[in-house]
Amino acid sequence: MKQRLFVILSGLLLLVACESYDCTLYNYVGCYAAFDVEGEKAKINDTLTITSGKNGPTLLNRSVATASLNLPLSYWQDEDTLVFTVEGKEYFIQDTVWITKTNQVHYESPDCPTTLFHTIQSVRNTNEFIKSITVIRSSVNYELTTNLQIHLFPDAD
Repeated sequence: MKQRLFVILSGLLLLVACESYDCTLYNYVGCYAAFDVEGEKAKINDTLTITSGKNGPTLLNRSVATASLNLPLSYWQDEDTLVFTVEGKEYFIQDTVWITKTNQVHYESPDCPTTLFHTIQSVRNTNEFIKSITVIRSSVNYELTTNLQIHLFPDAD
């Protein structure tokens, strides 16, 4: 009887001693951006589409009244090219944005998938409706905070 109790207690002790690692449930790494016009929050009221390069995949498809963005960045490229297209009833405008960044592998444990964090080095753009872009927070990781502030020309919103 004592031997059986010893085996049961030893088994329970081993179960309690095992480490359980919880992987991050929200493990999406995205670049968050917000629009403004002359320092005031703004939105693009017309249809906004964003693609990765001229013929790349669509990252945002026909969004209307867009005030902020959550965009994925590429895993291994040092520079991402994003094409912003705004369509109205009588016009079609495109701006290209280049985001230069470094990529860092983020490893938590063998039980969790590996993700990539990014550090934004610089951002440049053409000037059709986007006046300029300010890097607010260069670290792109799990945090849900604004990385880029996209300044629009006053008549673009």
